[in-house]
Amino acid sequence: MGLAAPAAAHTPVLLGSDDTVDALDTSPFAPIGTVSFAFYGRTSAVGDTRAVRIQLSRGEPFHAQLLIPDLAPENELPVPQLPRLSILGPDRAVTTLDNTARAPFFEPFTQTSYLTLADTASAAQAGTYTLVVTGSAPARFVIATGDTEQFGAPLVNATAATLSDVQTWYRTPPTSGTG
Repeated sequence: MGLAAPAAAHTPVLLGSDDTVDALDTSPFAPIGTVSFAFYGRTSAVGDTRAVRIQLSRGEPFHAQLLIPDLAPENELPVPQLPRLSILGPDRAVTTLDNTARAPFFEPFTQTSYLTLADTASAAQAGTYTLVVTGSAPARFVIATGDTEQFGAPLVNATAATLSDVQTWYRTPPTSGTG
């Protein structure tokens, strides 16, 4: 599956350094998990996490992807240093996706290029899915969720980013300790 344009079809959301697995109650939450969101984040150290949550009904399509900018330093990282996406399902089962793919993706709206590291889709269980990216090195990443374009879709604990926000995120390389 290809990623629909993160900033055009996916509502862009910038993740902050406080959107961690240790602060799930205040992490971004999409109450309609079929709506397309692109969560732009960065990790700054080994073990650094960023987390988002989406709500789905039984049988709805669950779709999630992990991408990195096709820029240094991310596109030069060896696989063990790439970010990893883990999914905690409503049944509390954890699935960590393989991050070895590097499928190129060009996003025309923002004029940005990415490498898709992981892509998963399935019929959903009813409940909340928690998507956690864990860093093994300073890196930018995108968690893309959902496939249905709906501008102005509800979002809790976050607001939509602007085109300028996304382009600044893209142009600013990660450094240790920047969060």
